[in-house]
Amino acid sequence: MSVEQTGFREIFNFEHHLTSEGRFFIGPYEITVSKELIGGDFARSKRLIFSNTFDSSGFKGSVKEEPSSSGTWSVTAVVAEHEKLDQASELFPDAPWGNGAYDLSVILSLLSGRHTLVGNGVEPYLPVSPGYSITSKNFFRANPVVDWEVLPGLRKAKVGEAMEAVLLAMTNSNVGVKIAMGSAALDGLYTRWYSDSGSNPYTKKVKEEVKAASEKFKEHLEKAGVNQNLINDIMPRLLNVANESALAKLAAFLKAGSMYPEIPDEETLKRLKWLNVLRNSVAHSGSIRLDIAESPEASLRVAGAVALLLQDICRIYIAKYLLKIEDYGVANAQQAVMDFFRYGTYKGQDILTEDHETYQQRLIDHYEEFGSLDL
Repeated sequence: MSVEQTGFREIFNFEHHLTSEGRFFIGPYEITVSKELIGGDFARSKRLIFSNTFDSSGFKGSVKEEPSSSGTWSVTAVVAEHEKLDQASELFPDAPWGNGAYDLSVILSLLSGRHTLVGNGVEPYLPVSPGYSITSKNFFRANPVVDWEVLPGLRKAKVGEAMEAVLLAMTNSNVGVKIAMGSAALDGLYTRWYSDSGSNPYTKKVKEEVKAASEKFKEHLEKAGVNQNLINDIMPRLLNVANESALAKLAAFLKAGSMYPEIPDEETLKRLKWLNVLRNSVAHSGSIRLDIAESPEASLRVAGAVALLLQDICRIYIAKYLLKIEDYGVANAQQAVMDFFRYGTYKGQDILTEDHETYQQRLIDHYEEFGSLDL
């Protein structure tokens, strides 16, 4: 019997981490994972598998390397038919292809880290690439709570567009594209947050004082005989000094999201500036700056970490603060962003001093000696 006849729609490439049959709701949608849909052949990068063995001498840590896999595009869950699946999208009301099924696809993709699609027999429109979940492996096993009622408000804030940009960043293998799309998503999110937060220190009085000072400055230029065309070019830009910088807005956004220290030191601020430097480099020249660290190799590691960090920040903010998800996986991801700014590490790797192979060998040596990954 086909899924159409049984009242379900297929969900492709959804890594839910269920190890036994299960059923759960995401918003109004009931998702079922039957026995034959457990497992899934997902695209994966080369990775290390850590395990413990026990013999006469006690527990011993062992490590094996699992090769990369391109995976297969396959059904890994089904969703029960619901009228909202065919109704207009709540995230993308103006998109002709948008409907409830597309909303569900985008949110599952954002949480699982993989290009996920709802629909019988649908084909992927993004690369089927390796990905990692922003939520824990237990999230979908333990009655996940996603606040679907907030979607109309997210639409007004154009969060849907940011979500789509994050998906493009997640599934593309090019570092420059990842930075460009991750930056676009983050700009949209923190600009809207800043506008709504009312935290702008440049009050009306401050702006008035700056305007008065700019008029005096204009008079000085005119008396000095500066070309009027130059004055006309300078003055509109001068008023922008009464607005907080993009870097200050981003720092305020990250602090509010517990992803950046309240009182950053110079090294922490330098790491925040990496985001701006790389974003501007990609936006204005289409290239990656190779002089932001002591060597081109270290600069490339910084760029790779920033490309992933931009996605992480957006996914954490959307999951925790917009969709109201409470999960220790999201909390761990949040702490990893904080650690990047505080210590210059990304998921344990020292970005400036360690290449990936050196970091992996450090993990292996520690695990084989101590049986844990607590470095």
